[in-house]
Amino acid sequence: MEVSVFQAYNEFAAISLAVSAAYLGAVWLVISAVWLAERFRGAQSASICRPGEMVHQALKASGRRWDHYRTAALLFGVSFLLLINFGRYGWWVPQSTFVNVLIFICLLAPLGFGTLKMLQLARYRMRLARSLDLHTQMARRLVEVQLRGNRVYPSVCINDGFIDNVVVGSKGIYAVQLFMPPAGAESVKFERDGLIFQPCGTLISLHVYNNAIRDLASVLMEQIGSQVNILPVIAIPDCRIKATENNGPMLVSLQACAAFVSWQDENFFLHHEDIAKISGWLGNQALENPPSSMHAAITSLEQQIDWPALV
Repeated sequence: MEVSVFQAYNEFAAISLAVSAAYLGAVWLVISAVWLAERFRGAQSASICRPGEMVHQALKASGRRWDHYRTAALLFGVSFLLLINFGRYGWWVPQSTFVNVLIFICLLAPLGFGTLKMLQLARYRMRLARSLDLHTQMARRLVEVQLRGNRVYPSVCINDGFIDNVVVGSKGIYAVQLFMPPAGAESVKFERDGLIFQPCGTLISLHVYNNAIRDLASVLMEQIGSQVNILPVIAIPDCRIKATENNGPMLVSLQACAAFVSWQDENFFLHHEDIAKISGWLGNQALENPPSSMHAAITSLEQQIDWPALV
């Protein structure tokens, strides 16, 4: 390849890169303007509470970013091909081979960075899709709980916390949470207020989950006027459950995530009028506090699925 042609490709790539950057800048301005308008108007999106609602929201948010990056990449490719085939050659000031190579390396940096961002985002979305599939499986298994006279409320927001499923019945209230194991995990046990996965040794804190349970118990106590006990139940797929401390949550596999219905403790039993009040509040809560914030979605999942560092 002649130096002049190499320089032309550098020029065309720089122009194409500028087109993609201008598109992403315009998108960022539009998104910022819409966000500010919603903040000032106090706009609320439609209330939707599905199993795995936070995963749905994170998929939606990451999907928008994926579309923007993909469009920017498409603009770069189309612009570059058009310039190669129809662009004007020879209008630039000739540069030495060293300068052309230096420009080429400088162009590779943002292109490589953008490619890495897209790969990270694609991997993140694959993990989200896996998590959503697990939530769907858990929702199907919780049908057994409903058949036994309990009521299941998916995706319950409480203050800054979030509970995947709240089950209410005469035997008590259960906060059922799904935790995806980290890569390479074979077994799990509860220890030191967290879940420890082996052999990788990863520790997932239950601080946010425990706070959500305490907040929910406090609110429900106001509804019925007496103390409310909530049993924490954590479903962990594809992991062997080891014996845990007596004061820890109930750990179950995804296949046996409805096993808690056989658990009985008179301290957790509820009267029918209490069940009606609690169910009424949980039903209204889903309408009044929809989990529609992208930040809330990502924050609720960050312990299990990290948001990509470069995205």
